[in-house]
Amino acid sequence: MKTSSSIRSVPNPTPVLFLITALAVLLWPDAPGVAVIAGAGAIAVPFVLSWSIKRPEAAAFVLIAASAVPKIFIEIGGLKSRPEHIIGGLLIFVVPFVWKKREQPVLWIFPDYLLLAYVSLNFVSSAFLSVSPAQTVKWAVQQTLAILPYFWLRILIADRKKFRQAFEFLLWIGAATAGYAVICFYSYVFLGTALGVEVEQYGDVAATYGLQYEANLLGAFSGALSVMMLAMYVQENSRKYLIGFSFFALTAMIVSLSRGALGATFIGFLAVVWFSFKKKLLTRKVMLSAAAAGLAAVLLVAPFVIVHFVDRFSTVEISDPTADPNTLTRAIQTITAIDEVANHPIFGGGTSSFQLAFDWQSLGETLTTGWEDQGWIANTELRVLHDTGIVGLAAFSLFVVSLAWQARGVLKKQNFPELAALLTGSLVYCVSFQATEGTLLAFVWVQLGLVGCAISLMKRAEQDQFPENSSPPLNG
Repeated sequence: MKTSSSIRSVPNPTPVLFLITALAVLLWPDAPGVAVIAGAGAIAVPFVLSWSIKRPEAAAFVLIAASAVPKIFIEIGGLKSRPEHIIGGLLIFVVPFVWKKREQPVLWIFPDYLLLAYVSLNFVSSAFLSVSPAQTVKWAVQQTLAILPYFWLRILIADRKKFRQAFEFLLWIGAATAGYAVICFYSYVFLGTALGVEVEQYGDVAATYGLQYEANLLGAFSGALSVMMLAMYVQENSRKYLIGFSFFALTAMIVSLSRGALGATFIGFLAVVWFSFKKKLLTRKVMLSAAAAGLAAVLLVAPFVIVHFVDRFSTVEISDPTADPNTLTRAIQTITAIDEVANHPIFGGGTSSFQLAFDWQSLGETLTTGWEDQGWIANTELRVLHDTGIVGLAAFSLFVVSLAWQARGVLKKQNFPELAALLTGSLVYCVSFQATEGTLLAFVWVQLGLVGCAISLMKRAEQDQFPENSSPPLNG
């Protein structure tokens, strides 16, 4: 009797499974493979969510991994839904339980509120100032799903140990995706495959993107990773960081053939050297080991890319930058975007709305050929200004500056290797995003989210050490 009652208490899952399968087939009638994967994923979701509530650090790992593979997507409702969107959205159902289980409440900082203001302004401009509100609101939702990891990590990571684990996972999932990109490159060189490679990215020159959205973003992602690995090696002298810096991240950055990422990575290396010099970390052994590993990584791919880099830089003329086709394209779109900003300067025209206003056909037949689908803004600040206006750019800029300023304050007070690495890596994004745009994807928000976590954890530690009803020692 007891056994029978127990069996009857478990609901029959058949109707639910049938409904999930039917919905998957309706959404992807022409792609049965996608429908099967989507159906299986939907069935697994309840179990994954339950597991994530029990293991918040595991949810953070999944979120970080999803942000590293933006090339993967499925179409839902006409929008490209990437792993970062799906995982970020599903965590909405997990975070309230994790938040309730935390022993200490989340310590929010001033940059968090600025970022919330920026997210809100995306919806305001998209809903009320866009030429196509229905479309731009969808893109605003996508932008929000890309930004959510910043906040989710703040809630999922509750102590220094979990922070270190998440940071290490960021480095090694980055190394894995960089390694995949290098494999794609060599497969193209020796086998002629096009997996992870855009064969005509720069005319006759192929560029590798791996699992990133495009080659320039692989360059930025791998460049930031190489700088973070180098920063960790200088501070902790562990060989694993030396290998990750050189044979994975640096190599992947080089095969992307991104000029902007190359320059940004060099600036990032200079920042690591400057920081290490101030902290007196630059020993002879460290410098020789880093130089040797970096040179070995360059020699590993140089025979295959040096000609392509020469071709890419040979088209650049100081007297006439527009002689380079890629630069000319960016210049045309930049000028057009600036003109568009004048039409809605205060609150912008809506998230990603430039592609709705830009039309190559209006520029004449000479410029139209081959560029019909390339209406985008290749500069972060200009893209934010176009989409959310002066108000949105102010909120975004203040967020970045205040986050960096607070992180600098933490580093001045105490040694925090991971935060130093994250800051130097973020510098690579700041520089490379002058010539490409990555803030519509989640990987940069994951990095900034970890910076926010570090600041919050250190502020919490200070509060625990010096409560409000007591004073710090005079020599503190």
